[in-house]
Amino acid sequence: MPIKPVRRIARALLGTTFVAAGVNGLMNEKPRAAAANALADKGRTGLPEALAARVPDDPSQFVRVNSVAQVVGGFMLATGRAPRPAAFVLAATVVPGTVTEQDFWAENDPDRKAAKRVGFLKDLGLLGGLMIAAADTEGKPSLGWRARRTFSREEPRIAAEGAALAAAAKVRGAHLADVAQEQGAHLAEVANERGTQLAEIARERGPQLAEAVRTRGAHLFEVAKDRGPEVADAARTRSAQIAEVAKQKGPELAEAARERSTYLVDSARERGSELAAAAREREEIAAPARHWSSRIGRTA
Repeated sequence: MPIKPVRRIARALLGTTFVAAGVNGLMNEKPRAAAANALADKGRTGLPEALAARVPDDPSQFVRVNSVAQVVGGFMLATGRAPRPAAFVLAATVVPGTVTEQDFWAENDPDRKAAKRVGFLKDLGLLGGLMIAAADTEGKPSLGWRARRTFSREEPRIAAEGAALAAAAKVRGAHLADVAQEQGAHLAEVANERGTQLAEIARERGPQLAEAVRTRGAHLFEVAKDRGPEVADAARTRSAQIAEVAKQKGPELAEAARERSTYLVDSARERGSELAAAAREREEIAAPARHWSSRIGRTA
């Protein structure tokens, strides 16, 4: 019989078994949840503190997740969609159910103990079948085998390229060392000669620069000394001239101020008489008007 139909039938049988188990777990959740809670309580009391702290507080949630994984994984395995990952997932779901439901070692009744032992062995058989399904590559090389084969084929070429690169690096390093040795001596000689020349120039030009600075400073000092009395005399002469002009113009300005003030006083006196006469004329005109307005008021 060809292997492909056998593989399809085996996958369908395994997948259907887990689909039915997952649906049953979702529909009858209470017995499995009670068994999971009892196992969790035993773990909290019997395990060390580090492991007991990792025991889940709500094992019933884990039971639901395990049932859903069985339904989805079983469907994928039965239909041949990603069968190897689906087999891995189903193998992981077998262990919790086997430990919680087929714990024949904790059963005292002989009949129930025998029944649970049979169920435990069946679960071990299912686990073995899932491991075979997870390892089945359908006659194709696995990824690990192909990687090892590719590496074994490419290993000589990689080794040869590595040796060639090492040899090239060695030759290049030796060449660079020789160049550095040759150029280093030349550069050191050039730097030595250039440094000697610069030191000699500085030694020769140093006294000249110092002398120039001293000469320039002495010249500026002499100029300031020579020009200082002239500037002071010019300032004194200018201030004397300004004082003389102020002395000469002072009486004239005072006389002009007195004449101007006299003129302003006379103008005010003359204009005052005219303004007083105008005021009297207006008073004479306004008196009859006030008289007639008062008579009109009394008549009314």
